[in-house]
Amino acid sequence: MKLKDLIRAISPLSLRGSPETEIKGIAADSREVKEGDLFVALPGLRRDGADFISEALDRRAAGLVVREFFRVVEDKIPQVRVAEPRLALALIANEFHGHPSRRMRTIGVTGTNGKTTVAFLARAILTAAGFRSGLLGTIVYRMGERSLPSDLTTPAPPRLQALLEEMRRSGCTHAVMEVSSHALAQDRVAGIEFQAAVFTNLSREHLDYHASWEDYRDAKGRLFRDLHLGAGDPSGKRAILNLEDPLTARYRSLARPPAITYGFSPGADLSAADLRLDESGSSFSLVYAGIAHPARIRLPGRHNVLNALAAVAVGIAEGIAPPAALLALSGVETIPGRLERIESGAPFAVVVDFAHTPDALQNALATLRELRRGRLICVFGCGGDRDRGKRPLMGAAAARGADAVIVTSDNPRSEDPANIAGEILSGIAGIGASAEVILDRREAIVRALGLARAGDTVLIAGKGHESRQIFKDRIVPFDDREVAREILSSLWPDGKRGEA
Repeated sequence: MKLKDLIRAISPLSLRGSPETEIKGIAADSREVKEGDLFVALPGLRRDGADFISEALDRRAAGLVVREFFRVVEDKIPQVRVAEPRLALALIANEFHGHPSRRMRTIGVTGTNGKTTVAFLARAILTAAGFRSGLLGTIVYRMGERSLPSDLTTPAPPRLQALLEEMRRSGCTHAVMEVSSHALAQDRVAGIEFQAAVFTNLSREHLDYHASWEDYRDAKGRLFRDLHLGAGDPSGKRAILNLEDPLTARYRSLARPPAITYGFSPGADLSAADLRLDESGSSFSLVYAGIAHPARIRLPGRHNVLNALAAVAVGIAEGIAPPAALLALSGVETIPGRLERIESGAPFAVVVDFAHTPDALQNALATLRELRRGRLICVFGCGGDRDRGKRPLMGAAAARGADAVIVTSDNPRSEDPANIAGEILSGIAGIGASAEVILDRREAIVRALGLARAGDTVLIAGKGHESRQIFKDRIVPFDDREVAREILSSLWPDGKRGEA
């Protein structure tokens, strides 16, 4: 594609060089530049992309997008000067791949907790209705028959648009994607034409990146503010909002398309009544348009009922009747790393969950407390190089919700694990409680399983589906589920289940 055709998508401040230059790809990481690519120099938290222009040129970049013109060796290398390189990157990548979201029904899911579960459930509903659907999120990218492990909840624009285009080419009519606050703040999804935008909930998270709670809140709001944009008819679009969260009123005011609300309140467009929770799932009456539909999902907890309502609302927005949507949900057994039960011969329950925010940890513990009769033992840590302010809050949440707490490491990255644990302990001590500290995560899990007795529950929280542990100087394989299974199999090798 010629450069002049790509920059139709943006409003460049000026151009040097030939607009007829042929562009073979888009890159924002100089290490990924291939011959013929357009390199977009992005501002960064620590380094500026302009510092890597020479490397991009060494790799035979065919052109540059910059905030300020770079003195290149060869005058034939065109440069496009823009005010906002991140926005330009997203719009140019969208143009390069032919606007794939225009040719599919694209659903965006945002919020602090529940994005992955809602996205999985919504895709299950669409698939059962006969729609070929792709998925982009925290756990996996699925493009038709091909799946890839996820490295970012919402990828950078060149990869994001390439994945959407692969979905389209594979015959997908729908794309369901999680939309992170980082992606919204960095304009990664600019140009994507969403048909529906789902809000799950909002609580403290990512304040290591966002300057304040208000910045985090407003970043999420951009998905709803921009929902009406695009070449299609906005009248068919929908904002799907959790009426249980106080920010729904704010996001509803930002969205021009009509809203579908969901929640436990009878005032919601889609509500759940007569809720009955048990260890194997939840039963309830789903009420929509004055009609009650019997519902059963295999995911435990009140929060998963809300997640199911959000997914059914996606189905309604796509013309799928509630009974058909509920039938699809009844077949979903689990979401990887989300209150995932680890089966073994142990006389107690072991559950792995991704809970890595105070609210998510509180919800996971409250759900297990409601469903189990024995003691609740919690193993968790907090990630390094992330929001330090949530560490004492998570400590307090664990101490309030569990009978025994073991603080351990969770991707300490460049930080000292002992320092992270100390900040968690300050929150535990603040409510007059105490906890063990075992920094080796495997040994912490061994200790928790050793403490458990018949009827107890062990919650291993924070990593969920993740399969590695990130330290300052190394990355090692580590999957809480596999580690727990290995330890349990050594303790109960015959696999006979005791009374739990």
